Amino acid sequence: MGLLSRAFGIKASIEDPAAPLIPYSALFESLGLGRSDAGVMVNEKAAMRLTTAFACIKVISEDLSALPLIVYQKMPDGSMREATEHRLYPLLRNAPNDMMTSMVYRGAVIASACGWGNAYSLIERDKAARVTAFRPIPSDKTAPVFVDGKFGFSTTATKDGQPAWIDPWNVLHIPGLTMDGIVGMSPIATCKQAFGLAIAAEKFGAQFFGQGARATGVLTHPGSLDTEAYENIKKSVREWATGDAALRALVLEEGLKWEQLSVNPNDAQFLETRKFQKEEIAQLYRVPMHLLADLTRSTNSNIEHQSLDYVRYCLKPWAVRIEQEINRKLLYKTSFFVEHDMTDIMRGDFASQTTGYQTMRNIGVMSANDILRATRRNPIPAEEGGDIRTVQGAMIPLQFLVNYKGPNGTDGAQTPASAATADAEGGDPVVGSKHSGLILAFRRVFRDAVGRCANRKTPDEQFAAKALQPALASMAEAILAVEFGSGRLSEQDETAVSDLARTMAAECSTWNLQNAAETATRLTETAFAALEKGLIG
Repeated sequence: MGLLSRAFGIKASIEDPAAPLIPYSALFESLGLGRSDAGVMVNEKAAMRLTTAFACIKVISEDLSALPLIVYQKMPDGSMREATEHRLYPLLRNAPNDMMTSMVYRGAVIASACGWGNAYSLIERDKAARVTAFRPIPSDKTAPVFVDGKFGFSTTATKDGQPAWIDPWNVLHIPGLTMDGIVGMSPIATCKQAFGLAIAAEKFGAQFFGQGARATGVLTHPGSLDTEAYENIKKSVREWATGDAALRALVLEEGLKWEQLSVNPNDAQFLETRKFQKEEIAQLYRVPMHLLADLTRSTNSNIEHQSLDYVRYCLKPWAVRIEQEINRKLLYKTSFFVEHDMTDIMRGDFASQTTGYQTMRNIGVMSANDILRATRRNPIPAEEGGDIRTVQGAMIPLQFLVNYKGPNGTDGAQTPASAATADAEGGDPVVGSKHSGLILAFRRVFRDAVGRCANRKTPDEQFAAKALQPALASMAEAILAVEFGSGRLSEQDETAVSDLARTMAAECSTWNLQNAAETATRLTETAFAALEKGLIG
């Protein structure tokens, strides 16, 4: 590299501070050093004209840039919240500069990283050193360098084309696979033989069909031809083999004979070669074939899993690279961090989503409003029970139901009547029964049912009965589980529960949101007393 360094001003080593930066890709292209064994020039721009490479980079850059990149704050209790007030939030979520949207900017960054192995963005700051914008820097004109032992970035993407030094803390550098932890390896330059073969095969196909899909051969003449006759014959053959006249019959005169010499494209495994190269390039980028419109090995049963693998093993590594670079440069040692929201891209079909939400709701992980927000629907007002988290009665730990202790550490410290009074006053009721924990556990379930009934425009006993039915059935199952170890209801028990639901629903006209808590407490105790007497005696 010493000769190249002196002749072209290229640094022979990343430690060499003497020479200005000139991109290696430009040097290789000018000297023909990027030519593959297939006889074609291979560089990042040439590879992007290859449909498979373009499709792979397009798929990755568009899919990842379409995901929200959100600034979160980690709270002291371990939870996290969207930090919409943070200065970086609108830059990363909406518009990083005055010329680009977030998707356009991040798509350019990811495409550069996939093509050149490195992506660079300039961090613009105001006089107070606060971030005001991000702007992509061309990867083919930028590289990390050491000058006088100081690490930074040099770029020729300037107005006069002269190299400019940029402090590393003002550059977001997203490298791909790297051997030294500094410079990412270009998949195109590293695997140029694979790309070269694909480009050569595509070029051959274009030339083959451009010549009328006719194989080349030899015209023989029994005598000798003068220059004029030779040129006339050559012109006639060219017109016959290409353009609008292709595939028409050729009229030969003066003893001319045509002998076909070329190999048939099928014999040369032309189609097989193109298919193999498509798979090989997709392999380099970890893009599944069905995203490149090749469904040969895809079925209805495996295509969803292939898509999930694509998110895990292709998009996720790139997402983590971007997140860690931003966190390291801009949010280090703070409670804030950035992360891609992959919720939408990980969603299954509607039936799978519904089953998942139902499970999360039944075990108390999500409230009704949590589900509504996740599905982009308007929430239920909090006063109507939208934020209440519930669990199925049969899922309550038996030890809690039997051994519940009140604030004074005793069982049976209060009667049901005094419990209702304590609840109205905001205290923690202790019901005078060994089943006091069960009554407390179901009070919120009945509160949810009362709130939904009271929110209707007119009282509806049929709706109220349906709202109470699940709560009563779950309470009955829990009572049986505590007493007998099995919570299964008989047909007679189911009928009794339905009758009780209708009886309790008859008073729904007196329910309103103001007395919902008191009503729920009373209904819970009434229901328990009736069920305990009917089921246990």
